[in-house]
Amino acid sequence: MIPVQYRDSETEEIVELRHEESAPTMGSRVRLHFRDYDVLYRWKCVPTCCIVYVRRAMAEKRESLAA
Repeated sequence: MIPVQYRDSETEEIVELRHEESAPTMGSRVRLHFRDYDVLYRWKCVPTCCIVYVRRAMAEKRESLAA
């Protein structure tokens, strides 16, 4: 298991830090804090850690704007 740091692609804010079996692939969808995020790209992915940039999934974004 490797530590994966999920960051917001626009603000660089850390969304979540957790241990995963493997790093998520680009283009996949992950669930962080009860919200869906799209994986945009990975940066510094080495055996000891991985930084993954994400953005909120489009369906999630539309729902929050409508509310």
